[in-house]
Amino acid sequence: MAGLRAAFFADFLADLAAPLRAAPFLPAAFLRATFFFAAGFFFFAAAFLAAGFFAAFFFGAAFLAAGLALGAAAAGAGFAGATAGFAGTGAGLAAAGAAGFAAGGVGAGGGYFAASRVSVLHSTTSACAFLSLGGSGEISAVDLHTQRNIGNFSAAATDSGISNGIGLANNGTYLWASFSSSNTIATFNVLQGCGLQFLGDIAAEGRHQGNVKGMAVHGNMLVVAYGEGSIESFDISAGIPVSNGDLQNTLGYVSDRFASGVDISPDGHYAIFGDMSITTTVEVSDISSGKLTKTVLYSLGLANDASNVAFSPDGSLVYIANTGSGKVTAAFFDRKTGKVTQGCVSATLKGFDDTWVFLASPVTEQTTGTGSVLYLAEFGSPSSVAVVNVTTSAGQCTLKEAAESPVVAPNTVVLLSIGMYPPRPF
Repeated sequence: MAGLRAAFFADFLADLAAPLRAAPFLPAAFLRATFFFAAGFFFFAAAFLAAGFFAAFFFGAAFLAAGLALGAAAAGAGFAGATAGFAGTGAGLAAAGAAGFAAGGVGAGGGYFAASRVSVLHSTTSACAFLSLGGSGEISAVDLHTQRNIGNFSAAATDSGISNGIGLANNGTYLWASFSSSNTIATFNVLQGCGLQFLGDIAAEGRHQGNVKGMAVHGNMLVVAYGEGSIESFDISAGIPVSNGDLQNTLGYVSDRFASGVDISPDGHYAIFGDMSITTTVEVSDISSGKLTKTVLYSLGLANDASNVAFSPDGSLVYIANTGSGKVTAAFFDRKTGKVTQGCVSATLKGFDDTWVFLASPVTEQTTGTGSVLYLAEFGSPSSVAVVNVTTSAGQCTLKEAAESPVVAPNTVVLLSIGMYPPRPF
């Protein structure tokens, strides 16, 4: 790993039980249907109750119908121990997944696009990564220098992520884990050598009974999106989150746009939320006061869904994984005003709706500037990693998929999260 920025990715739906393992390849339609079978009813109920029938139909009913038609074959299939893989960037990415290891525990068998299941420690002295194991309710700790599993760590016995997994975020001192089934956020102290010490948990629920979908940390603030139209921030100066009393609906809530993903600008001035919507919309909140303020909504194009958002290392661009259309959007971000303007959209990435069906977890290869190259998880069987080159000039940008993309990750199935080492500086 010395001298090489490396991609680190984990598969939490890996090693499907015998009925699925027996097939050398599962068609994209089957994967899409089985995922919707698990997630469709949640979307239908949340959307209907929170924001009206149209959104309910789009986000739930159509998905649920597809799942009922094709998902029955997966009923009862279990999920064995999760796996993780390492790959060098550039030419070395061609070996994605080759250096894998068993993390133990049990994956969730599904989950939210905005939840990060890989969290690379923000530290100048330690090289650690943490992987969530939703099915067994554990966090796996990995030493990135040795590429070895240190052990699996549990929160409280009541903390459960079996339904839709466990999201992770860290600030170098503490690790926070959002449990989708128990609607809780657990706090761990990060120990020397990448170990974890459980400190406690809190209940975390949105205004419309949603649980945490996206989670981001900057300084002493933790910001969450509940995926049903509400957002909230917490003071984490003492480790265990304390609500800042700013639970609120986003502006997009009234027009069936539900904040799901979240990232925080490099200077900690703004939080940006990616909406679960039929087009590309994001929302920005000024958090410089230490609390969330009313969001401002920006429409950035017709590409479907914006659940995954990530700032470039310099904060000049916002990268958006358009999960529903197999594209990537880059929007310009004004670091002084927080205004977001249209930038560029990639062509449909190779293999979409054929070898893979969902796009998630945009991360950059470099830790400075625009990041130069984007990597994205492609949810398939086997899964793959998209490689997209980023260029900017004179207020314009382009996103072009690299010739070697996608890079197949042979040890992974339905990949949802990617982390990078070393991580961004914020």
